[in-house]
Amino acid sequence: MSARAPAIPTPKQIRDVHQTVAKLCPGARLTRVGPEGVSFEHPGSPAVSTSPADDQWAGKPFSDRT
Repeated sequence: MSARAPAIPTPKQIRDVHQTVAKLCPGARLTRVGPEGVSFEHPGSPAVSTSPADDQWAGKPFSDRT
């Protein structure tokens, strides 16, 4: 059996994650959508972080795939 090709997030998935991210950081902007997930940037990035725990997702795409 062949491996599945990576899938692009659906419009609904993109809207849902954007709504969630916007609640956490109202100034967040969607910067990229691809098979690796959805990427955002936000005002003050990366200077907003105050601890290593805050940076756990820095530079990583948001995805439900592990």
